[in-house]
Amino acid sequence: MRRPGRAVIRRWAAWLLASACAGCHGGGPLLHPAHALRPGTVSFGGGLSGEMVVAGATTAPPDASPGDPAAAEGAARRKLSEIAVAPGVAPWASARVGIEGDNEAGLTYTGRALRLDGRHAFPIGEAALSVGLGAAALFAGGPGSEGSDVLGAGIDVPVLLGFRSDADLYALWFGPRLGLDLLGGQVRLPAAGAAAPGPLVDASGQHLRVGFVLGVRGGFRHVHVAVEATATYHHAEGEIAGVPVAIDQATVVPGGGLTVTF
Repeated sequence: MRRPGRAVIRRWAAWLLASACAGCHGGGPLLHPAHALRPGTVSFGGGLSGEMVVAGATTAPPDASPGDPAAAEGAARRKLSEIAVAPGVAPWASARVGIEGDNEAGLTYTGRALRLDGRHAFPIGEAALSVGLGAAALFAGGPGSEGSDVLGAGIDVPVLLGFRSDADLYALWFGPRLGLDLLGGQVRLPAAGAAAPGPLVDASGQHLRVGFVLGVRGGFRHVHVAVEATATYHHAEGEIAGVPVAIDQATVVPGGGLTVTF
């Protein structure tokens, strides 16, 4: 008889591989506490995140016929949601280093973005207030990925207040995170009533996000497990195939990862 554990391992491995290959979904948790790493200390981490739309989901208008303006606007709204908010599951991989003066720098890959950031932690007794600035290159897919070829750039500002135990057995952090993305390129809209997809059309947009982060981390010595959730309001607007379009959505981004520090 086959061991049931092997089947479970295979399913988890397939899920992780599919998530890592997706490359077009959102997420992007921080998964680091408010306290900065000690100077010269390096950490590496890996995990997963998921972006779930909980309000304002874009759906196809009922009984829309080909050529109907409502159908064209609905398709543009759904595509704007895909390239801006990008709901779905994504990988998370990060490397961080502590710098003199309670500073820290990091490089993070989140499926659709490569983010470089720096932050400073202000000690407040046993707590810390961290103020950071991140800049990201966005990849919303290539011509072979859902027919989209969209690139962009974004910035975000996380402000975290956090606490941790003396031996760093656990840490808790929370605070707001603001972000702005600019996107541009080409997307392929579905052709109503046709078997083949429609032609590539121009797309551009701006994406404003306002979120609140809550995270916790636990572990011993050099190995920690972090879990984080971010509730975010998204406002995106732009133009797809000459159709002005805007969306307002609310998402929850749960994420988790394992970090090794040395």
